[in-house]
Amino acid sequence: MGLELYAKVESLLGFDNERKRLYEIYLNKLKLLGLSDILDIGCGSGAFMELAAKEGIESDGIDLSTEMVKMAKSRGLSCEVRDICGVEKKYEGAVALFDVLNYVPPKDVKRFLRCVRNTIEPGGFFLCDINTLYGFEEVAQGALWIEKGDEFVAVEAEFDKKRLDTKIVYFHKDPKGCYIKENDTITQYYHDINELKIEGFEIVDLDFVALFSQEPDKALITYKRV
Repeated sequence: MGLELYAKVESLLGFDNERKRLYEIYLNKLKLLGLSDILDIGCGSGAFMELAAKEGIESDGIDLSTEMVKMAKSRGLSCEVRDICGVEKKYEGAVALFDVLNYVPPKDVKRFLRCVRNTIEPGGFFLCDINTLYGFEEVAQGALWIEKGDEFVAVEAEFDKKRLDTKIVYFHKDPKGCYIKENDTITQYYHDINELKIEGFEIVDLDFVALFSQEPDKALITYKRV
């Protein structure tokens, strides 16, 4: 689903300030909830895990991208390629940052949430964020071209029928100086809040965040295992 290619171009896309702000929101919530042991679902290169460690929050990470896990491990972090339903250890809490839930197809959302619930101790919490409809229609949709040194990436995203397909084309030089072209597509899905409810996992807080614009483009959901 294009995750390996996205791992290669993520640093070129320039969302550092927005990520930093979102990470701060998550860290503040984790501290308010008193969580000190979490699972980072879709941990990527491990940037949030590093920040959490500085706040005294221990974490393990999982991701479906081999490339991302390789980067996280190079930072000395506890991370592995694993699906959430394959996790057996229990945690005080879990997080899924920066659209992770939007990558889960609607038919698999209930399964995903049940598996997250099963990794959390009773009374524990799960924090995640999803794109609002505005976030998909007005923010995520469109085209972007970025050139940096010997690298060039083109991104074109189209939202239709609650689905965002993002085409990525990436050019970079090999050791011989020849350009290599890679392309793939990643897909995200719009989820209505009411569709994200399952037994034994109660939504206890809902915050709307304007991360990329002046209108709320993200919803931050806090679940509690009851």
